[in-house]
Amino acid sequence: MTTPHRFVLGDNNVWALRLDASKGGGWLLVDAGWDADIEGVASWEVLVAQARAAGVTPEDVRAVVVTHEHIDHAGLTARWADLGARVVVGRAGMATLALGREANERVRDARIEEYRRHGAPSEVLDALRGVHPTRALRWSPCPEDSLDAAEEQEPFRLADGRTLRLIPAPGHTPGNLVALIEETRELFSGDTVIPTTIPTAGLHFPGLIEGNEPARWPSLPSFLRSVAAIRALGVSRIYPGHGDVIEAPEVYLDRFETHHARRGAKVQAALIEAGEATAFELVRAMFRRLPDERLGQAMTEVLGHLDLLEERGAAVRLGGAGDLVRWRLL
Repeated sequence: MTTPHRFVLGDNNVWALRLDASKGGGWLLVDAGWDADIEGVASWEVLVAQARAAGVTPEDVRAVVVTHEHIDHAGLTARWADLGARVVVGRAGMATLALGREANERVRDARIEEYRRHGAPSEVLDALRGVHPTRALRWSPCPEDSLDAAEEQEPFRLADGRTLRLIPAPGHTPGNLVALIEETRELFSGDTVIPTTIPTAGLHFPGLIEGNEPARWPSLPSFLRSVAAIRALGVSRIYPGHGDVIEAPEVYLDRFETHHARRGAKVQAALIEAGEATAFELVRAMFRRLPDERLGQAMTEVLGHLDLLEERGAAVRLGGAGDLVRWRLL
């Protein structure tokens, strides 16, 4: 049994697996890496140096499986495509990879508007406009003719005889996926399960990326279902997108589900106390000392749990398109 090679850019992992020679050989990467400069050296050069040191010739990379359409996991897809690799991503993430950094620009104003509609005042919106955690990262568009939908991809045959199956796991992003080695139940999780933090569901506007209406996609309900489906796979080990290998998957699956069970209960209790409230009013009631710059993340999580209550028929939103949105328990 072959252990995957691990390449590290900052706190991001790129995993390399050798493909079966009878199927053409070469290498498969899980995630592409991010594009920026590291102490004056391009991250591409840092990644290529690690690959060559492990015996992975970049020109022999046949496929790059992108676990999700975020700049730190997909930023170098165009470079791999230039070398002839097929870039495989969930169908819902293909338009984002084809746009590159423009996809981030398209949704930035939509996120700010969503915070406004859910009660954030102007001074908080101004603070959130100044938060640019990925400003230093580059993201070139990936050629559309280099992209393949994961949903149409046959399992990959690995050099040691095992098979790697791609599994849609929407939640962290609409096109999020994980990859499972069938025979040993080892999972490449991207950001769906990571040891360093509880991953967020985020605010997503798939229609805006595809040139349609910018309605927000309720991501947390899908995220919770995806994690429950991963638990049912009987995973033995996790190779995450950030941090070290997870040898006890149940611990981190439990942590994720416990966190959201507790957070959901707090959101519901705050809404009971208020009777009727905006998401921002609930955030202020729950996180009284949180600085303005971090309120966007808190609002995102609270909105996710309000979406969950709405899906279960336990809460209703009040207000039409463009109006201030308030929530009430049923």
